[in-house]
Amino acid sequence: MDDFGELALREREARRIARRQWFWLHFAVFATTQVFLFVIWLLTGHSYPWFVFPLFGWGILVAAHAVYAFVVRDPEEILVERAAHEERRAKETEP
Repeated sequence: MDDFGELALREREARRIARRQWFWLHFAVFATTQVFLFVIWLLTGHSYPWFVFPLFGWGILVAAHAVYAFVVRDPEEILVERAAHEERRAKETEP
């Protein structure tokens, strides 16, 4: 693989790592906030469980962020992977 291909692979991997790090930061803030809201609910009396509304609303956003961070790939990533795969296949078929 040429230098440009190597650089593209490194950049793609760096973007993938960054997306996952941003997700884990988002999840940590979500979890901390939800625990805080639950504790407030416990301390103010066990009336109507109002904390479930931000839990489910924000939880949907965290789930969408997880799909983006771990499942969805950029079109550029797909093209780079396809080119690398074709190059490997060409090297294997060479005599």
